[in-house]
Amino acid sequence: MRRAIRRTRGPRSSPLIRPRRAIANRLRSQYDPAPRTPIIETAAGPKAMRSATWRCPFRFRRFLTALAVAALASRPGAAKAVAESISRCDYYAAPAGAGNGLSPTAPFRIADFWGVASPGKTLCLLNGVYNDAQGMIDPPAGLSGLSGSPITIKALNDGGVLITGHATRHPILLSNNDWFVVEGVNACCSGGTVVLMSRSSHNIIRRVAAWDAADGNESIFGVHYHGDHNLLEDVAGWGVARKIYDSSEGGDFTTIRRAWGRWEGSHVVGPKMVYTLAYNNYHMLVENAIGTWSGEKMNQTYVLLDYSGQPWLGTDGGTYTNYRVNQPYGIFAIDGLSGDKNARTKLLGSIAYVGKTDTFSAPREILFTDIDSVEIKDTVAAYAPGGTYSGKHTFALYGLTTNIANGGETNVRALNLTSFSADSLGDQIGKGWQQANILRGRSATAYTEGSSVYVADQGANLCHQYVDGNLTDRPLWPWLMNQRIKEAMIQSGRAPLDVTATITQLFGPIPADCGGDSQQFKPDVPPRTIDLPNRPRNHGWIIGGALGAVSTTEETQAVKILLCTAAEKVSVLERARSAPSRPRR
Repeated sequence: MRRAIRRTRGPRSSPLIRPRRAIANRLRSQYDPAPRTPIIETAAGPKAMRSATWRCPFRFRRFLTALAVAALASRPGAAKAVAESISRCDYYAAPAGAGNGLSPTAPFRIADFWGVASPGKTLCLLNGVYNDAQGMIDPPAGLSGLSGSPITIKALNDGGVLITGHATRHPILLSNNDWFVVEGVNACCSGGTVVLMSRSSHNIIRRVAAWDAADGNESIFGVHYHGDHNLLEDVAGWGVARKIYDSSEGGDFTTIRRAWGRWEGSHVVGPKMVYTLAYNNYHMLVENAIGTWSGEKMNQTYVLLDYSGQPWLGTDGGTYTNYRVNQPYGIFAIDGLSGDKNARTKLLGSIAYVGKTDTFSAPREILFTDIDSVEIKDTVAAYAPGGTYSGKHTFALYGLTTNIANGGETNVRALNLTSFSADSLGDQIGKGWQQANILRGRSATAYTEGSSVYVADQGANLCHQYVDGNLTDRPLWPWLMNQRIKEAMIQSGRAPLDVTATITQLFGPIPADCGGDSQQFKPDVPPRTIDLPNRPRNHGWIIGGALGAVSTTEETQAVKILLCTAAEKVSVLERARSAPSRPRR
């Protein structure tokens, strides 16, 4: 069989047939411009993971390619996913692409897409680190999709794309751009806000992990200046920023759904929080969001800065010591409304928590004040047992005042809340709030047997997802972005964090009906995809990320072995590399 196949390729002496290793090296340099070594991306620049450098045997990969294809052919669902992963792409881009962008073997740069982009078109990004001006998602002002026909930019393999601004550029910037969808990328190290939408409406940011904005008046995710009906869904943000999620100044009808955020540090003047829920914007909906605060990037001693990077000369200026933070408001909080006080804001099915080793500077976890028309429902504020939280509150809910007195508010509701106070002062809820079904305790031991924060007659119920303000029957757990967050944390130079495990440690095991025993992703959400290399095989069996839609939960071990990247290092390939090569016949 081997000889028969070789005869179909032509005589060995033909000048058209080059040695396979030479072809492999050429293709690798042309279509895999990203380093073979995994990259840790920090604000200071990329850093290689030395221990993971290795090579993958080319001939062994070719054999496993055929094995993987045969395995997928026997699974109709997987085969369909393989085909769809290519069919959904109109153009392709790579960090150093120099082609026409019409196939994964001839990608162009992201910036080349803007000249051909139109409603309904999709740009698929091949794996790699996009780190120059041609690699930012920064469409020209005025370029927009249409309702039902957006312009889409997505990672061919979720998490396989890193867009870094190297502290000089915005990795993702939509300015006067409507009806865009950005999916599956990681973004970091911005010269301003990492993911910014300004005067842009009807956009979706989905399955994006982002970290480290500029240390100024910046956030990780920002929606500002009369851009409305924008959605942040299945996202994660952390690192240096004044705020992690920020919508303000006419950023109306912003929805944040299934988000995770952690505040780590900021050395400029101004309020600090993970989520701002009202800042001269209205109709904000935050559902199934998790927020926490570590303070790990704060300098022990520093001079408070203004937004231009100069020492702040106003109130509370000067030198700060002992990791002090200027104006720490809380995890979920508001900045304020200068006009109409009816925010029409909802916080649903969400969690604010502080770990026992975290440095939490704010005097409360959740703050509403000088505001009306707010609903908080099925929400938990918790301090982990074993920490020190003296003088702090879980909830601080005030109306049109800054204290518990009734200020004339007419539509503020606190329903199905859980307050785990540890050694703090617990919750403080104003007299003007409509209150119902609030559970108070020092920890999750406050529940009776058979009840929990997930399913209970008292307090919050965090079993199912909220969608568009409505409670559904879809399990909320395990956290959809769990694996992506762990991997991106490592990429950002931090210790990995398991969101699902953290919640379990705080509140106990997740019931099966809530997804606690499930290893599958939700059927209506694309699964996490395997990190595939973006170079073609010399026999055309698999090109670029054609297997990008294959779920890791499927029995595709052959595919995992096939990948041969440092991130998917497999011991069998190490053994293959060390084994003596068979002579060529």
